[in-house]
Amino acid sequence: MSRILLIEHGYDGPTPDRVRLYLERTGRPYEVLRPYQGDALPDSMAGIAAAVIYGGGQEIYQTDLYPYLAGEHAFARRAVAADVPLLGLCLGAQCIAYAHGAEVAHRSDGAYEFGYYALTPTEAGRALFPTPPVMPQWHWHGSGVPEGAEVLAASPLFPNQAFRLGSAWGFQFHPEVTPDLMRYWQGLEAAPWGRPGAQTRAEQDALMARHDAEIDRWFNAFLARFFA
Repeated sequence: MSRILLIEHGYDGPTPDRVRLYLERTGRPYEVLRPYQGDALPDSMAGIAAAVIYGGGQEIYQTDLYPYLAGEHAFARRAVAADVPLLGLCLGAQCIAYAHGAEVAHRSDGAYEFGYYALTPTEAGRALFPTPPVMPQWHWHGSGVPEGAEVLAASPLFPNQAFRLGSAWGFQFHPEVTPDLMRYWQGLEAAPWGRPGAQTRAEQDALMARHDAEIDRWFNAFLARFFA
């Protein structure tokens, strides 16, 4: 039986995200793996239909502090080598990039994206983004692009917002985040209010109301293709 793997880092909210909602609605069983709790990632890609690597507060190169991240790097390389569909969300996208030789770093000015930000599709990304989207974000690191990857979208602060590398998709943004999840993030003690680049609560709420329905439509259409 084909397996769909959801790989978490312990920073996910208490309510279902859009990946789970899609899989449950379409009757697709999935497994949640938590390497930070000791779950082992498979050594073989046989029988794996697709995998999603979620975001988190770790820094993807901190394998000394979080040794399990090295296993995630190796898993990302195995998935791409085996042509298994792989989706990386925020830290997950950085994992795919870093595992394939790209640099991951924070901006020298300490800027964040926290809120809802407009993306500009590249020429290669116009099929994925027919119109410029606005997407949820929470990050202070960005990544370069692995050799052989195509950049699909950019933002003014972080120019690599989406890329494709073979069977892998890397999204620096968080299309999986529902309004309930964003409100959970807003209430966390770690929320970076007042940091350079971060939006205010009022800005986030207004942009959420304006764009969430389109984010939901776009991501569900993407997931239908990704999990096909």
